[in-house]
Amino acid sequence: MFDIIFIICAIAIAGAILLYSRSSGGSGGLIASGTRETVVYTIELQGMLGDSAYLIQAGDSLVDKVEKRPLGTVVSVKVKPGLTTQKNLLTGDHIVTQYPDRHDAEIVVTADATETESQISIPGGFVVRVGTWVSLNGPLYSGVGYIVDMERDDVS
Repeated sequence: MFDIIFIICAIAIAGAILLYSRSSGGSGGLIASGTRETVVYTIELQGMLGDSAYLIQAGDSLVDKVEKRPLGTVVSVKVKPGLTTQKNLLTGDHIVTQYPDRHDAEIVVTADATETESQISIPGGFVVRVGTWVSLNGPLYSGVGYIVDMERDDVS
């Protein structure tokens, strides 16, 4: 009697696992393996103080400031005056003004990545998506900003 109950439970569990893996959009298994590729993405760091934006160089390794995960390698950088949007209290209009002594930097970064059906992540586990807030450290600088652009290249 105990053997029959055990066999029925095993079949029910196997059926539930099979049903779950099919309904979750996987490729038949519980863990879907991702494809390897190179991702190139652009981070816009905003409001960097003084001349710290000019310390960013191609070839610098970037690291997540909070979780110390690698973010990739700098390919190129473009430094621009720091801009902000403020409200004109007399007219109610919003105007773009320049921050004195602040700079914005557009950093193009490359990293090896793993692509699954729902996300692209780099080896440290950082998920790369446009609009993601990034807090990073470089060799001589740090900054915060957003991922504003990304490109993928297959590395088959």
